[in-house]
Amino acid sequence: MVVHSAQGVATLTPQNSLSSACGDALHRSLLDVLEQGHRAVIIDLRGIERIDAAGLGQLVRAYTAVRDRAGELKVVVGRATPIREVLDRTRLTTVLPTYVSTADAHASFAECLTC
Repeated sequence: MVVHSAQGVATLTPQNSLSSACGDALHRSLLDVLEQGHRAVIIDLRGIERIDAAGLGQLVRAYTAVRDRAGELKVVVGRATPIREVLDRTRLTTVLPTYVSTADAHASFAECLTC
């Protein structure tokens, strides 16, 4: 898991897969950035090759954790990727705001970060 922060936005980038084995790492990293005071969070899934039901559950868990702390979560999945197809098929894209690039996700935070 790669974690970095820029312009008040924390970006978490899981590698290879998001599954039951890797999901706890995502949640631990997310809790760390929330405890550091970040309320604008991006999860960049472009490096993910595989996601299972447990990984989808971890995304929902992440969304809930950020929302419960008055934050916003954005998910970067790229364009026409297998991961985007899974999120579309499961209709998670109706709950999780998804973006093609981290730049687009960062730009979507612009309004809430200036308030």
